[in-house]
Amino acid sequence: MTIRRHEVLARALTVRQPWAALIAAGLKPVENRSWALPAAFAGPLLIHAGTKDDRDGWAVPGVREALEGWPIRYGAIVAVVDRVTCHLGEGCCADRWGEHGAWHWVLEGITALPEPISATGRLGLWRPEPEAVVAALAAPQSAG
Repeated sequence: MTIRRHEVLARALTVRQPWAALIAAGLKPVENRSWALPAAFAGPLLIHAGTKDDRDGWAVPGVREALEGWPIRYGAIVAVVDRVTCHLGEGCCADRWGEHGAWHWVLEGITALPEPISATGRLGLWRPEPEAVVAALAAPQSAG
């Protein structure tokens, strides 16, 4: 098996539910973080659904309805993001997802994986097992 440069550079970000599902569904193109994306990041970014819920997230108006019928996965890579840009949120990202004062990770080219890839998440940007990266990037991807 030959590993390509983008497969080596790929990183994953663990996101709690319901946010991971909203990202995979293409409904949440902004992820809020307390830290900036490293300038050297070149992508792609794998979205990993953590093993825990953000209970406050499920209480946000419209979230449950938006995800009706969408599979909610835990402990798995659920989506691939082609491009990520980052900026400090100060009244921008006018859609409902950008939080004032947080670092906005703007996600572009989001595609959901048809089958989740089981993986153990970590804090921060982390390097998935090479087999998981190859499987995620080779999977036929469906638009979120």
